[in-house]
Amino acid sequence: MSTKEKVIIYFAGGTMTGVFGAGVSSVFEKKNIYSKVEAVYGASAGAMTGAYFLAQQVPLGSSIYWENLNNNFISISGFWMGVWQRFQNKFLKSVLDSRLRDAMNIEYLMEIVKNKKTLDVNQIFSQPIPFYIKLFSVSTHKIEYVNVTRQNIFEVLKAGVNTFPYVHEVSMLNGSKYIEGAIIDVIGIKYFLDKYPNTKIVVILNRPVQPKFRYRMKNFLEGKFTSWMLHDPLMAEPFISAESNLAKDFKLIKNNPLVTIITPSEYNYIPSRTTNPEILKSTWQFGVEAGNRAILEIF
Repeated sequence: MSTKEKVIIYFAGGTMTGVFGAGVSSVFEKKNIYSKVEAVYGASAGAMTGAYFLAQQVPLGSSIYWENLNNNFISISGFWMGVWQRFQNKFLKSVLDSRLRDAMNIEYLMEIVKNKKTLDVNQIFSQPIPFYIKLFSVSTHKIEYVNVTRQNIFEVLKAGVNTFPYVHEVSMLNGSKYIEGAIIDVIGIKYFLDKYPNTKIVVILNRPVQPKFRYRMKNFLEGKFTSWMLHDPLMAEPFISAESNLAKDFKLIKNNPLVTIITPSEYNYIPSRTTNPEILKSTWQFGVEAGNRAILEIF
């Protein structure tokens, strides 16, 4: 690939598995590849990675995983209580919205990003690379890529990490309702191939490419609970189809010289609920190693 060519970078989601992509992005920042990037896209955890990458604050953003999100962010008790409450809402009795428990504390994350390990928004807005965050429109049931330079970036980031059904708050942007898009559309490579038909596309995926039955079962349950929470039976299908759509993406990516996919190995992959700081740091380092290998191939 000529160094005069530019690339599209897509940082995929995965909650705590996003620390792998943060490791990859640290190499991209260190190697100062910004002049070779045409656009950056992020989904869920990848939205945060993309933001700190464009702000040129990757070390700061990466440290959030093992210094902040290892406590007070993921709640196993909140997950199980939330499951019971959502079941009650559907079949037994109504539970007040204010009493619903969540598996993830999104407000805590946003407080860190805004005030503790403050994202340099001015740097993002002053640099020339467009930045898009993947969202799912509750109204249209379609994926949208929102350009953060035209919005309140923190509101778009919050919408981008609002992972239903693990949280209960729907984000409002310009009068429309949105939730995180990555849980429904992990990659969505056709969108990029259609929009950038002759451009190199780099996908940083925070999970191995091998399909697993547990992913399909998880998607099924997520879809059912989301449809109950939003009182919309049509919401289940996008979740249930997520793994099948990802398999289609892999077929399109395979042997396509324009697409490079960077993933952890089966041995380096961690569950999305991981909070052990040492494991998170190790996974970040695996991302660094993968980023170093990718730099040689791509740039």
